[in-house]
Amino acid sequence: MELREIDTTDEAQLRSWWEVGAAASAERPGDPWPAWEPNRVALATPSPERDQTLICVWDGDEAVGATMYLLPVNDNPHVAFADVFVRPERRREGVGRRLVADVEERTRSAGRNTILIETTTAPGQEGAGSRFGAALGYAVANREEIKSVDLTEAQRWWPELQAEVDAHLGGYRIVTWDTVAPDEHVADFGRLLSGFLSQIPLGDMALADSEWTVDRLRTAERRMLELRRFMLTAAAVAPDGTLAGCSDVRVDEAAPGSADVGITLVTEEHRGRRLGLAMKLATHRMLLDAYPACQRATTSNAAVNQHMGAVNERLGYRVVEDLLELQKVLEV
Repeated sequence: MELREIDTTDEAQLRSWWEVGAAASAERPGDPWPAWEPNRVALATPSPERDQTLICVWDGDEAVGATMYLLPVNDNPHVAFADVFVRPERRREGVGRRLVADVEERTRSAGRNTILIETTTAPGQEGAGSRFGAALGYAVANREEIKSVDLTEAQRWWPELQAEVDAHLGGYRIVTWDTVAPDEHVADFGRLLSGFLSQIPLGDMALADSEWTVDRLRTAERRMLELRRFMLTAAAVAPDGTLAGCSDVRVDEAAPGSADVGITLVTEEHRGRRLGLAMKLATHRMLLDAYPACQRATTSNAAVNQHMGAVNERLGYRVVEDLLELQKVLEV
C-alpha cells in the first residue's frame, strides 16, 4: 500500500478521495457526507482560512483510506485539524494507523504541537473511533450532540414560537442578510465572531479566539459566493444599536435538499431574552423561503450546553449521534 497526496485539480483522484469518505460515512444516520458536486468545487478551491492537504492510502488502484489535513492560517498556529476515513471492509489492516502517523509527522514538520481529529458515535456511547484514538494517545477533549430536524414537520410549531419570542424581544430587533453582511453591521459582526470560542463550551480543546476584521469577513463572503454556498444570517440588534448575537444556516446551491447550522451566539450580557430562539426562527424561515424543497437541517452543540440544547429541541431538533473531538498534544 502507498500513501500519497491528492492533486485536487485531478477530478479522478479527487473523486477517489471523496468515495472513501462516502463509504466510511455510509453507516452513519441520515446523509452526513457532503454531496459530490459541491464538494468537488469546494475541495479544489483554495481557502484563505486554511492550508488543506488531501491524502489517500492506495492499494494498487484502489483508495482504501483518506485524510483531510487542515492548518489554520489566521489563528491557532499551534493546531492541526484532521479527518481520517477508512473503507469499512479495510479496517483493522493498519490503514488508519498509517494515516494518523502521517498526520503527526506533518504536524511536527509544520512546527505545531496539537492535533484535533473528529469522530462520531451513537448517542452517549464511546465508539470505535474514540477507542482507536485512545490507543494512539488521543483523549476525548469535547463531546457534542449532532441533531437533525425535519423542516416540513418543524414549521408547524413556528407561529407559536414566534409569538413567544415577539413577547420577549422588548427593545431588541432581529435583522437578516444573505451571506454578505450589511455595511452598518459588518464590523460589529466581526466583533461577535472574534469572541465566539470564548463564549461557548470547548471542553479541553486547546483553541483560542481569533480576530475577524472587515477585510477577512469580506474575503470569506466572496469565497462563499464563488462556491455558491450561501450563509443565511440573523443578528439581534440591542437597544443601543450594537449586535447582541448572531446565528446562521448554510446551504449549497448544488445540493439544496439539506442545510447546516453554522454558529449561534448570544453574548453573555444579553442572554435570557429568547434571542437565540428568535434568530434561529428567522434563519430557518429564510431557508425555506429561499429553498422550499429543503427537507432537513443539521446542527450540533456541546452536550453540556443545556440552554442551546433546549432551544434546538424546541425547534424540533433531535439527537442522531455524538461528535467526539479527539485531541493529542505532541512531544516536540
